[in-house]
Amino acid sequence: MSDQVRSACDELDWENVAHTFYLSLFASPMEKVEFTGTVSYTLAEAEMDSPGFRDYWPISVKGGITSAYNPSLMNNADEYSDLDYSMLEIELTGTYKITDNLSFTLNYWYSDFDDDEPYVYGDLDGDAYSLTGFLTWSF
Repeated sequence: MSDQVRSACDELDWENVAHTFYLSLFASPMEKVEFTGTVSYTLAEAEMDSPGFRDYWPISVKGGITSAYNPSLMNNADEYSDLDYSMLEIELTGTYKITDNLSFTLNYWYSDFDDDEPYVYGDLDGDAYSLTGFLTWSF
């Protein structure tokens, strides 16, 4: 074994599973009107083993510590690296063709994120939405 800091295990087991389901619809009830809608739902989980680093404190030639970095502090990485979340996204779009070259589009987007296992950055539960409108000129 070299003097390099490395995992005590030859392999670090990492498992990541994500499933995303989509449903999209398109309708044009009139010649100048179009509607689209998309719903997606994602389920994701991931976990890893704890890397087993040995204690390592770099020592200078004079015997002092050259760095405050201690890889052994990473031994609990498995606890803060678990992922377990679900996400629902809905997007609805309506377009009205004013003339052959000019159209108006209204778009609504909504997302709901449920974080069942707080990750490195903490608990990220929440929802968001956006409503935007566009005028489009085609040539």
